[in-house]
Amino acid sequence: MKKKKLLSVLLTAAMLTGILGGCGSEPAKEADTGSQPAQEENAGDADGTDAGQQAGSEETSSGETAAGDKKKIVLWTWATGQFDAVRDAYFEANPDADWELEEVVVASEDYLTKLQQGYASGGDMPDLLMAEMGWRGSAFALDIWENLEAEPYNFDRSIVMDSVIGGMVNSQDQVIGIENALNPAFMMYKKDLAKEYLGTDDRAELEAMFKTYDDYAKVGAEVYEKSGGAVTLFPGLQDVSNMMMMQKRNVSNVDAEGNVDVSGKVQRVFDTVEVMRNAKSCGNLAQYSTEWSNSFAEGSSILYPAASWSVTYWVEPYDPEGIDNWGMFIPAEGGFGWGGTCYGVYKGSEMKEEAWDFIQWCLLSEEGAKYMKEGSGFFLPVKSLYDDPEYTKGTRPNFGSQEINAFMMEEISPNVPEASLSIYDNLVSDSVNMVVQMMAADESMTAEDAMKEFMTDLQSKIPDVTVK
Repeated sequence: MKKKKLLSVLLTAAMLTGILGGCGSEPAKEADTGSQPAQEENAGDADGTDAGQQAGSEETSSGETAAGDKKKIVLWTWATGQFDAVRDAYFEANPDADWELEEVVVASEDYLTKLQQGYASGGDMPDLLMAEMGWRGSAFALDIWENLEAEPYNFDRSIVMDSVIGGMVNSQDQVIGIENALNPAFMMYKKDLAKEYLGTDDRAELEAMFKTYDDYAKVGAEVYEKSGGAVTLFPGLQDVSNMMMMQKRNVSNVDAEGNVDVSGKVQRVFDTVEVMRNAKSCGNLAQYSTEWSNSFAEGSSILYPAASWSVTYWVEPYDPEGIDNWGMFIPAEGGFGWGGTCYGVYKGSEMKEEAWDFIQWCLLSEEGAKYMKEGSGFFLPVKSLYDDPEYTKGTRPNFGSQEINAFMMEEISPNVPEASLSIYDNLVSDSVNMVVQMMAADESMTAEDAMKEFMTDLQSKIPDVTVK
């Protein structure tokens, strides 16, 4: 009965996984998103992969080979090509490796469903497992992951940063997934618009200007009036609501009795969204929609809550001409974590040792760190890497001379708390995003109305669980 009830909850969760974070980890299906809302089709894949490719991909059983072929490690992924550089480097460094990596395209919104189906039916599964932060609690509840702290893996959790441990362990406090990157989140801004409508594009002055969410509302109202409605502080209300939810992702959605207890943090989100909406501080763009993506270059919004992956997967592709027109600062109530993807080993794999060796080299070694940084823009959460000050040096053309790597990894990352996971996380996020969009469409909808709608919607998804 317990497994049947768990599968029922997970199936509901799986049907609603078209949300980021987590670049995400999922924005641009980074690795993610984290708790992100439903987004523009294809905009999310790190390499632009579309659903059509999935139809042409054949699933491969663990370790399956054709006559004369090498053994294969199968990876289901929504971000094909992400491992190309580090994979090639791995085989160059390990010439005796007698296997090859096969990527099977699975859309991120389908990924949890396929894992759940494999768990329930004993069907085909990948050797390498992936889990986004936004639905990781549901994925980790499936009994398909190897305990990486046990023999023969013997992973030592002390080698990685404390802030990622909470997102790598299951309910038995076993490390079952290795985080592929730190995902510090902050505020990005367009310098030209900031200077015109805020009076400055200086990072320190902007941080002083925005100390609270009330400051966003006040200044946002001024921007709207000054621009005649042509420019808003944020592109949409979801940018604010998702930032607020991510800033509290260390607060569990489940209480000690197993109830879903989210009314406190969710009510504050709706209260803030109502104030921001009424002040005209936000546009009406749904986060990750085509219009939202295009706004990066159009100049209709000034501030964008963002994470480390936003540079690679949103700023650079959507505003390629915005050289030296972007900056970063610490937002009101501080930096936070947003998104992330972890990798683990499938219990039924026939290629466990090979899969683990690949994970170790890519995500836990100095050699792998070089290629993950240069090829994907991902900074690994391995403590020893940060003994070298050069590891966090550098910027990108859109951000001019600002040392954004040092800002992200030295100012934001050390202050990001551990994420708290549960099987209900993506259900909560989905309901919040739905209601926030309702508030954007209906200006008469109050925070009180929103809370009632949220509670009704969430309870309908998990009717056998107490929601409060």
